[in-house]
This record gives sequence, structure tokens and C-alpha cells, in this order.
Amino acid sequence: MKNKKIVFLIVIALSILTLVACTKDSKKDQESASETGENQQVEDNLNKDDDTGKTALPDGESDEKANENVSESNTPNSITKVKGRKEFLTRLDDIQEELDTLPEKKDSDAGATNAMRSFYGKSYDMYDEALNDIYALLKKQLSSETMKNLKTEQIKWIEQKEALADQEASQYKGGTFEFVAYHSSLYQSTKDRCYELVNKYMTE
Repeated sequence: MKNKKIVFLIVIALSILTLVACTKDSKKDQESASETGENQQVEDNLNKDDDTGKTALPDGESDEKANENVSESNTPNSITKVKGRKEFLTRLDDIQEELDTLPEKKDSDAGATNAMRSFYGKSYDMYDEALNDIYALLKKQLSSETMKNLKTEQIKWIEQKEALADQEASQYKGGTFEFVAYHSSLYQSTKDRCYELVNKYMTE
């Protein structure tokens, strides 16, 4: 009977030890699982932060392709001259030759006021048309930065051209020669500007 009690106590003791060990292992597993879960959550948060810092790309487009696109879009267009100098110089020379053959030219040179008014009016119109064509070609083909500078330059030139023409005309204020002086100045300034733009911004 005594032996049975001893065996019974040993079985109880072993059961208690086994129960305690299992409890500890279970607690460790829970802690490990909890730690793993926390680590996973931290990693997920980091990945989420990384995603918010990226530029969304179209399907199938890589970061490398996107960088190439950025590089291409930032490449400066450095066209500072366009072809056409020979063609426009010939055209400008032809304009003057045509003007020199006008009937008004001879009378204008002789000092006839009406002939001068007509001649310089036509002369200015013809060179002004040529200037507009030159400017249109440059605007179409020059780089945006070069064109931006040219536009500023052209606005300044127009102001100077008008100011000079007004100054020339003011010398004959109220007289019959006022109109002649005004258009003669516009003609000469515009003609000079045509050659200036062609030689500065065009190549053969």
C-alpha cells in the first residue's frame, strides 16, 4: 500500500512538471508569435512608406525608363541658327532691285514729295513683309530659349524704330514732308533689321 502511494505521488509530480513545462513552452510560442507579428507589422509600415515616396509609373514602365524620359524632357534645345541665309539675302536684294525700277523712284530721287510718299510707303511695306516672314521662320525653328531672347530683342527694336521715325517726322511737323520722313525712317530701319536677323540667326 505504501508503494502505491509513492508511485501515485511520483505520477502526480511528473504530471505537474509536465504541465509546468508545457505552460512555459506555450508562453514562449505566444511571445515568439507576438514578436514575429510585430516585426512583420513594422516591415509592412516601412514598405508602405517607401511606396508613398515613389512616383506612380504606368503599367510596364520601369524606373529606368522613367528616368530616361525625365532626362529627355530636360535636354535643352540649343538651336541658335537656322538654314536660309542665302535664300533670304537673295530675296532682300531682289526687293531693292524691284523698288529701284518703280516709276516713283526716279521722281522720288528728284525730290517730288508725292512720289517720295508713295515710294517710301511701298518700300516700307515690302521690307516689313519680308521681316515678318523671317521672324516667322525663326520662331518656328529656333530653340525656345533663343527665341525668348529674340522676342525681347525684337520688342525693344520695334520701340526704337517707332521712336526714331517719330523723331525724324517731328522735324517736319505739320509740313508735307512729315509723312515722307516718317516712312523713309521706317523703311530704312526695317530693311536694316531684315539683314541683321538673317546674318545673325541664319546659316547657308
